[in-house]
Amino acid sequence: MKYLRRAISRVTEDRQPFAVWNFFFLLEISLYLLGAMRLDLFWNLLFLFFILLPSPQTFTRYLSLRIGRFGVTLLLAMLLLWNQTWLPTPAQVYHLLELYGLPSSDYMLTFLKGMFTMSTLFTLFVLAAISFVLSKKRIVSIAVLPLALVVAPYISAQLVDPDESYSLVGISTAEAAEMAPARYLDAFYAAESERKTVFNTPAPGQEPFDIVVLHLCSLSWDDMKEIGLSYDSPFFSQFDYLFTNFNSATGYSTPAVRRLLQANCGQRSHKEVHDENPPEACLLFNGLDSAGYKTFVGMSHDGAYGNFLHTIKNLTPDDAVLLPLKGLEQQAIFFDGKVALFNDYDVLQKWSKARESSPAERAALYYNSVLLHAGIRWVGEKKSRNDRSQYIDVTTALLEDIQAFIDSLKSSKRNTIVVFVPEHGRALVGSPFQPADVRDIPLPKITKVPLGVMLIGPKVNGRELRQNIVSKPTSYFAISWLLSRYLENSPFGNKAPSADALAFQIPRTEFVAEHEGRVIMEIDGKFMFRDTNGEWSTLSAKQLQ
Repeated sequence: MKYLRRAISRVTEDRQPFAVWNFFFLLEISLYLLGAMRLDLFWNLLFLFFILLPSPQTFTRYLSLRIGRFGVTLLLAMLLLWNQTWLPTPAQVYHLLELYGLPSSDYMLTFLKGMFTMSTLFTLFVLAAISFVLSKKRIVSIAVLPLALVVAPYISAQLVDPDESYSLVGISTAEAAEMAPARYLDAFYAAESERKTVFNTPAPGQEPFDIVVLHLCSLSWDDMKEIGLSYDSPFFSQFDYLFTNFNSATGYSTPAVRRLLQANCGQRSHKEVHDENPPEACLLFNGLDSAGYKTFVGMSHDGAYGNFLHTIKNLTPDDAVLLPLKGLEQQAIFFDGKVALFNDYDVLQKWSKARESSPAERAALYYNSVLLHAGIRWVGEKKSRNDRSQYIDVTTALLEDIQAFIDSLKSSKRNTIVVFVPEHGRALVGSPFQPADVRDIPLPKITKVPLGVMLIGPKVNGRELRQNIVSKPTSYFAISWLLSRYLENSPFGNKAPSADALAFQIPRTEFVAEHEGRVIMEIDGKFMFRDTNGEWSTLSAKQLQ
């Protein structure tokens, strides 16, 4: 007892800033209870033990040594906190910066400003006040903090709705239950690997048509809801098919482009779609090329950022025609503060002119726009606005340009199938689980995007539209499947296929989304999450918000 009292005396007399460490652990516990991070009990208790180790007498005499120890301890605290969050690892952040470069300072300031809301600041103030009070009684801190760390997981378990727990029939042990999602994921990819779409050359006499694929950054159903835009708005109600449960399977542009351009195969893993030598059979536009289509590529940007153009060229036919941007007036500036963005309608008109001069009987366009990306600012706008008003501005402008292009296609009297498909959502609204504008965890609110397919041509323009709503879970394979059916039997011919029958036959793809080792999948209405450590957990309703 004498030695224990002496040790406690040494700890309580040590000159460490206990208020800081009280704040750190209380912040960790708060974030854990909110679902914003996991809590590694072993490492936290070990770190707490390290903090409570009394400093040698030499340290107490010299300010520089005390500051040094505090600096080392603070660094360890930051690494511990980061490792428990769902954020990308430092190595992944470095890789992204190396690949894409730094965003503009203006965008970064706007992003950070959006994270620190009044409610967040108030919570931090309350935690700081509690930490300060506890620091006055260090012996209380020493007793309370370990207890709080141990009790926090129990409290968290009580906050979870019992209906949100995950179970699988036939699984009895905890270890087997933990492995069940991994087995499901393996089975999913195995089944998807068997799916292939083949584009056959249209039979003689089939009414020809062009294919226009509009691939647009940052628009999900969740984003639309936030700005008051719904599926029955004039723009979306004009599509012959509207997919309300389409999964883009990723939260970032480059993997979205790779997935779309490899849509002839069933859904593949993140690693597989990033293979620089993908199977020829998977390539959407190469398949169309073999069926007699001339490929064109257009973008509202130069494609240099993130080697975007290189990715597209690698996944489209070698003789694909790139629409030039020369002569166009710049409309906006990308979030890096450097890349010029051009008006979507102006670029799409380049396609119209190129199509008029092309002798090809059938042509296909892949078009990409990044106007809706966070941090975009108009030319002449001094600062970026990372908020709803900015998003409403750019969404309105984009949809007006797309509508003008659709109207011009109708006036051209040429048969065209338009596929409108966003890459992913904007993540306009964040949560404790993942901040706004961060999409490393491919949550369904980010990957569920509106897919529309529209028929344009002299025989169909004036008809009364009976829209088919496709609510079954689907992904990119549904696009190539539908186009292949249209190649077999043109929707503009005298014996056009039944739209209702096609909608019924469109293949399902169960919900699985993946990015850099993070996987979200849906099983029996429950969403499972695999983190970068390979650990599975069930997402709560709060985490899915």
